[in-house]
Amino acid sequence: MNQADEIPNIHEYLERLRRRLSPAASVARPAPGEKRAAAVLVPLLNRGNGRIDVLYTRRSDRLTSHRGQVAFPGGRFDRRDSNLLDAALRETHEEVGIAPALVRVLGSFPGRRTNQTDIAVTPFVGVIEGSPTLTPDPHEVADIFTVPLGALSDPRYRGKHRWKRDGVASDFPAILYAGQVIWGLTYSITLTFLELLEAARH
Repeated sequence: MNQADEIPNIHEYLERLRRRLSPAASVARPAPGEKRAAAVLVPLLNRGNGRIDVLYTRRSDRLTSHRGQVAFPGGRFDRRDSNLLDAALRETHEEVGIAPALVRVLGSFPGRRTNQTDIAVTPFVGVIEGSPTLTPDPHEVADIFTVPLGALSDPRYRGKHRWKRDGVASDFPAILYAGQVIWGLTYSITLTFLELLEAARH
């Protein structure tokens, strides 16, 4: 482990982060009939060795939207969910096998809408202690991987991702780590989260 990735007092650090977030209970339930609402979990794995890793998934190439892209676990809100947090925890359990009871939810922060499908995505932050058993849903998840917090903000892992749509290629800012490409909506949510983390350091 890189010494720069070590956090001297993780519990105090996470408590400062919690104070920077909005309480999960304050996030409004989508209005009846709203079909363009989704929620994701930003899972923080507290390894117990002075390091926190962030968990990501790579979506299956068989999905109809955002296929093959890196994402946080999560998905659409539906009527079986009491609120958006329930949707994030349910989808996380289904996609990567982390049960809701294992997640200590710290709060939420502003998300954004997807460009392609115009879905409002709300992120929640949750801490999972240790190294949980991860079980990817083969229909939705091609890969599960983690990135140390320090690597997400390290300029050495910043670059560009070229994406083609309708024959037109565009370059997007990205985090490039261990062969994975974090870009688009997930990159945007990650940057907002990193700003909150930086504020929590002081």
